[in-house]
Amino acid sequence: MEVLTQTVQGNPFPGLRSFDTADAHLFFGRDRQIQDLQERLTRTRFLAIVGSSGSGKSSLVKAGLIPQLVAHNISSSHYERWRIVTFTPESTPIRNLALALYNSFIEHDRDFARQHTLDEVEEQLRTNPAVLATWCVRENLLVNIDQFEELFRYDQHGRTHRDAKVFIKLILGFSRAVEYPIYVVLTMRSDYLDQCTAYPGLTDAINSGSYLLPQMRDAEIWQAITTPVALMGASLSDELTQRLRQDLGREGQQLPVLQHALMRTWNYWQRNRRPDDLTIDLNDYEAIGTIQNAISQHAEEVYRSLPDEKSQLATEKLFRGLIVLGSGSTGRVHPLPVGRISEVVGVRADLLLDVLSYFRAPGVDFLTPPLAVATDNNLVVDIAHERILDLWARLRQWADEETAAAKFYLQLSQSAALYHEGKSGLWTNPDLQIGLKWLAENRPTQAWANRYDPYLERAVNFLEYSRKQHDFAMRSNEERQRRGLVRARRYALVLGGVSVISLLSLIVALVLRTQAQQSSTEAQREKQRALTERQRAEEQTREAVTQQKIAEQQEVITNQQRLMTEEQRQLAVGAQRTAEQQRQLALGAQRTAEQQRQEAETQRQAATEAQQQAETSRNRAVAAREQAQQAQQRAETQRRIATSAQRDAEAQRAKAVARTVAIEAVQLPDGTDPQVPALLALAAFNLNITNGGQLNNPDIFNALAKAANLQVVLRGHTDNVRAVAVSGGASPLLASGGDDGTVRLGPVAGASQPGQVLRAARKGTVGIRSLLFAPDGQHLYAGNEAGGLLVWNVSQPTATPAVVPAHGGAVHTLLWQPASQAAPGLLVSVSADGTVRSWRPRAGGGLDSVQYARAPAGMALYCARFTADGKRLVGGANKNRIISFDAKDLRARPAIFTRAGFGSRVTALAFSPTGNRLITGNSRGLVYAWQLAGSRPDTVGRLLSGRHTSTVSDLVFSPDGKLLASCSADWTIHLWDTATMLDQQPPVVLTDFGGWVMSICFTPDGKRLIGSSADRTVRIRTIDMPDMYNQVARQLTRQLTQEEWEQYVGKDIPYPEVKNSK
Repeated sequence: MEVLTQTVQGNPFPGLRSFDTADAHLFFGRDRQIQDLQERLTRTRFLAIVGSSGSGKSSLVKAGLIPQLVAHNISSSHYERWRIVTFTPESTPIRNLALALYNSFIEHDRDFARQHTLDEVEEQLRTNPAVLATWCVRENLLVNIDQFEELFRYDQHGRTHRDAKVFIKLILGFSRAVEYPIYVVLTMRSDYLDQCTAYPGLTDAINSGSYLLPQMRDAEIWQAITTPVALMGASLSDELTQRLRQDLGREGQQLPVLQHALMRTWNYWQRNRRPDDLTIDLNDYEAIGTIQNAISQHAEEVYRSLPDEKSQLATEKLFRGLIVLGSGSTGRVHPLPVGRISEVVGVRADLLLDVLSYFRAPGVDFLTPPLAVATDNNLVVDIAHERILDLWARLRQWADEETAAAKFYLQLSQSAALYHEGKSGLWTNPDLQIGLKWLAENRPTQAWANRYDPYLERAVNFLEYSRKQHDFAMRSNEERQRRGLVRARRYALVLGGVSVISLLSLIVALVLRTQAQQSSTEAQREKQRALTERQRAEEQTREAVTQQKIAEQQEVITNQQRLMTEEQRQLAVGAQRTAEQQRQLALGAQRTAEQQRQEAETQRQAATEAQQQAETSRNRAVAAREQAQQAQQRAETQRRIATSAQRDAEAQRAKAVARTVAIEAVQLPDGTDPQVPALLALAAFNLNITNGGQLNNPDIFNALAKAANLQVVLRGHTDNVRAVAVSGGASPLLASGGDDGTVRLGPVAGASQPGQVLRAARKGTVGIRSLLFAPDGQHLYAGNEAGGLLVWNVSQPTATPAVVPAHGGAVHTLLWQPASQAAPGLLVSVSADGTVRSWRPRAGGGLDSVQYARAPAGMALYCARFTADGKRLVGGANKNRIISFDAKDLRARPAIFTRAGFGSRVTALAFSPTGNRLITGNSRGLVYAWQLAGSRPDTVGRLLSGRHTSTVSDLVFSPDGKLLASCSADWTIHLWDTATMLDQQPPVVLTDFGGWVMSICFTPDGKRLIGSSADRTVRIRTIDMPDMYNQVARQLTRQLTQEEWEQYVGKDIPYPEVKNSK
């Protein structure tokens, strides 16, 4: 129990730092990869381990490969003993290598320190590197270069490029000198692979010695989690186990983030557990924030533990000093020495060093190098993992503020430059107030400004002069307003006196007028009263006469009414007698009618009942007939469903058997009758097609391709083959160009040897980056890495080409503007320097410039294609963006679209022939399909299945649009059927190349695919399934026997005969 208690006290997880050699006993889940690396190291002395950020490359070497080498050695090594030298290149790679060697030698040989100094070791590495072999006495030397991409990250504005070239030449020399016991192993992020092409020989070395680190399987990840815990005498609860599996499924394989969360969980459990508690629970994991929030929660704890606000402000300055505005609109991490950070942020170095100790502490490791490394002003500080930028909310806010400040400074500096040139005016509000606030809050130093524009003083003076001019204008306005106010007061006094006099006169006039109006009104009232009284008297006299006449008339009327009343009474008595008689007659008729009505009603009810009985009987008969018909229909439907389900099940089984047979055909052992794999491939094809299977099924494609063996390999170039192009017409020509500076030209049909080398423009090697035939096939255009365009007449291959200076960077794309445009026949070139130009071909072979455009500042262009209608030219850019130019007017303001699926760099794109879909490939190897509304892609794309494991180099549709091909730095070509690719159907994967596949194209008939590679080859591959079928069928001299069919396919599958053609 005491041993167990002591064991539990440690922490089996390293957190954000990588596993070290001392942690090898806790490193699990990579046994398969360690064995692969050992086997590769026996075949090559240069090993490049390539993978995505956070995939565990450094840990694999330091805690996996190196301990295995020391313990078990490899068969090809010179000696039993190994000397391991590990370092990171940073901005001084040769110096860092010299320091690592010096420390390693003096650790075991004190005389070495007396005989050599560090400066002497560095000088020997630069002038006489072979001496290193004499220092390694009867031992192998492994040079482990961790984070090799630092060569490119530190190469800001090209300051270390020259030193990097010397360093690369040095390590390549080590690996090639087979007589010396020196091995080189490096780790590098896969998104920096394309930058290796700028260094001669490095791409070849990486192609021959690269190891693409695969993602860990679920079982391997779980072994990496549970085995160290078990070794420490603890275990995970079932609830925690289930939760970790869920979180890992959501977060993906961010191994440093996972290790950090597990380290924090272990520490929390250690502090709060009972002595007898050996199970880590879900509560321990949730208390540290889980994988999603563990880093942010931990960083906040460290930040709050700082002694005072001054230290917290220094922390903000420190992290902001490590962030620069990248080539896009977001920030990126740029490591710097402490002294340099102090100059950039304006904080004392001693205060920065104090803060550094908190964030470099063991178990924290947010910043590198670890605390064990000596601390001084030359210490290069870096953020341990780029995911910290996203996961720590406070740091994400600081990064946003830093990039916003940098963008504002660039805007201010540009305005100051324009004002200095007389092309713009001073700033006014609100820009001026925003600028003054930015200056007061950020207080930029000259060292900070040098990152973007060194003319800080000019920008500050521009702001200050703008403020003075603004203040002067404000004071002038206030003075004018004061003088105007005095004049207004004087006028007001004069006008006030005149107004008082006028007011008094007006009051007197109004009083007199009112009195006169009152007298006149009273007189009118008296006159009106008199008239009223006289009219009333006259009306009363007339009323009396009228009443007298009415009384006389009423008397006469009364007498007449009395006589009429008597006559009416006598008439009423007579009418009453007559009415009584009629009433008696009516009653008799009513009784007779009632009797007749009752008889009719009885008859009607009887008839109705009879009718209802007949209708009920008829309805019952109809319902019975319908029920019988429905039952018959249901039975027929069920029979058809059952028949269809049986056919579908049989078809699905037959297709599965077809795929199994195809796989069997590929995997048959050596020594098998060579006709059997071909026969099985044809049988699989027939079985698949007969049962409605996908024509381009990957398994069946591979079986047919292996049996047909229709691949042609052209070997003529002496360096990376960067580009291939095919002309149109019935007899297409194939052109290829590479880093050896040559362009080869020959027919596609019957090609078996490299094409003729076209005459070069001048002496010296300038690599070819792009090729394009004119629509008529008479001219061939090439773009080179120096920014030039070359034009050959195809009919005169020995003639010197026309050379046109075009761009300031490599020309990676050449396109023809579609003939439907207003200016047909234009050549368009796109360069790595962010420029786009269009050209009109001359009759003699030259080019005349037509239009010129440049991508916005900070935007890089990696590829370009025209939309299907030719109206837009779309380029792949950085920072999740593509840019769309108006093809008619390249200078018009371009449209920029940002989508998460585009990735950090859009390295390839293609438009479907129908124009309704855009396909993009990025530096992570992902291929997305985007539905288009006009030229605007949907906000969310569809990820195609079968991703590449490294940068996508090229994308192209077949001429009929039925196939989509992609190639990648992972040495493969993927081929999708466009009819099913959105249904997550896997692609056909071609793995014939021995290096980075750089360019691909289809032949005009779409039946062959041509690819070029860093393995210095051009390969022509038949991809038409019927053609491959016919080729295989023609080679056969027999059919499968019944016994062979039952052996490889099965007894329950009908035995078909192989047809001779398709």
